[in-house]
Amino acid sequence: MDEPAIEDLAQFCADQFSPFDSAAWLIRSGVDGKATAVAAKYLSMTSWYGHEEELERIASRSDACIKSISGFHKEAKAIGLNLTSLSTSVRRKIALRQRSQSTKRINA
Repeated sequence: MDEPAIEDLAQFCADQFSPFDSAAWLIRSGVDGKATAVAAKYLSMTSWYGHEEELERIASRSDACIKSISGFHKEAKAIGLNLTSLSTSVRRKIALRQRSQSTKRINA
């Protein structure tokens, strides 16, 4: 995956942080399949994103190959998804949104 594609996926993940919509993930999985499924599986294994059970179900429904850790790593490598870049970008986007929301509340 190239950088713009990772940034697009990261923006989707950040947008889904809150509020979370399982249907949106399934729709996106239909569009770009493996990338969304791999991102869902990855985020389901983090301690900071939340929504673990829903993300695990989404990943499993979208692509049965990524149920196992070895399958997950194989698919991430096959599509060229740099998980470090994805993680960094998602966290940054979430933090920026939270900061923006805090500033709006303070200024209100």
